[in-house]
Amino acid sequence: MGVSSVGSELTAGAETQPSAELTDPLTGLLGRLGLINYLEALSAEQSLADLVVLDIEVSRFGRVNNSMGTQLGDRIIAMVAARLVKSFPEAVAIGRTHGDHFTLCLPKEEDPQAFARRVLEFLQRPLALRGEVVVLSVRVGVAWMQPGLESAAELYHAAEISLHKAKQQDVAIVCFDAEMIPEAQASHRLENDLRVSLVVNAAALRGALVNKEFLLYYQPIVNARSGQVHCFEALLRWHHPKRGWISPAEFIPMAEEIRLMDVLGNWILQRACKEASQWPAGADGHTPGVSVNLSTTQFLQPKLLIRSVESALAESGLPPERLKLEVTESAIPIEPLTATLDHFRSLGCQVALDDFGTGYSSFTQLYQLPLDYLKIDQSFIRGWESQDRPESARYEKLIRAILGLASLLELTPIVEGIERTDELPWIADLGCELVQGYVYAKAMPNA
Repeated sequence: MGVSSVGSELTAGAETQPSAELTDPLTGLLGRLGLINYLEALSAEQSLADLVVLDIEVSRFGRVNNSMGTQLGDRIIAMVAARLVKSFPEAVAIGRTHGDHFTLCLPKEEDPQAFARRVLEFLQRPLALRGEVVVLSVRVGVAWMQPGLESAAELYHAAEISLHKAKQQDVAIVCFDAEMIPEAQASHRLENDLRVSLVVNAAALRGALVNKEFLLYYQPIVNARSGQVHCFEALLRWHHPKRGWISPAEFIPMAEEIRLMDVLGNWILQRACKEASQWPAGADGHTPGVSVNLSTTQFLQPKLLIRSVESALAESGLPPERLKLEVTESAIPIEPLTATLDHFRSLGCQVALDDFGTGYSSFTQLYQLPLDYLKIDQSFIRGWESQDRPESARYEKLIRAILGLASLLELTPIVEGIERTDELPWIADLGCELVQGYVYAKAMPNA
């Protein structure tokens, strides 16, 4: 099947065309779930043995966004998509599966690695944008059907595993082999289990009823000068009935990619507000607030997100000023994001920008967003702790600069990742009172 241009319809192969929610809005290519569904439909008509799947990552793309801005970042993504479409007219399917990841499905040749070398050749050619010349760094995972891979989804996950290995080994290309099959199968089962679990328990999730697999843990954010607990951040945990605890680093990105964060995010809001409403006041009369992370994908349906917040507050009786909503740096267009955050603040809630310094935000975006708190990512603390003195000095300057920026914008800074008591005086001397990290407590279940 040929794909003639970005956003063009698939013109042959499986009969079912991808619906709008299964495509990537920026490039018009198939999204992750749309690509898997397409491969599954294709496998019902023909063998996948004649197919090779390439999972492609444009490495360090976040740095491009930081230095050039999200609009140019979006242009680069669109240009990468256009290059893939133009360079691989023989493609069975092309997808942008998330962020800076693309997937190519091609008719298998004698040397599947040749496709990967073509990807590197075409995508690493310089791009000219507004007088800037950008050279992208690319990694590729390559997979094709082998004994032990039994489905289209497992083939797709095999390519993902190969890309993961390429990143681990710091090489440009890794081809799937039999030793990786258990990982591919486990990845496929994890995604399927997550989807089934959420669908089966959808009513319970929406009603904020007790769920036997998902629960919230809480980590305190503490005023380092007074020792008072300012609030608790709600952190989602998943206890699988067969596999035990599954890391949020595994299932949260997957839930976002398969469009399940609206259901799961609503449950988190309902549960966090209900539990926080029952917390007693301390000896000083202060009752801690609760801080809830909002997924980037939830902002794609702002009316639904607003209803979730309003419903959680109304049903729990939690005073709005005790609810803090954390957003991450992202490529969400500034105007709709600002409107949604303004609405939350009009309710009386407070807003924090999480993990500052690791994502897409520019200083302009930081200035425009209606924020109350700025959370400084723990990677800055790890850099400051480096035994390399020049590197440690650079990170100290960065931390001082960010705290100065927070002061200029009248934002309350929160430093994440503090693990040692000897770090506290230094942080306090810099003018930051709110601290989060193992120095006080790890995340714990609600008492």
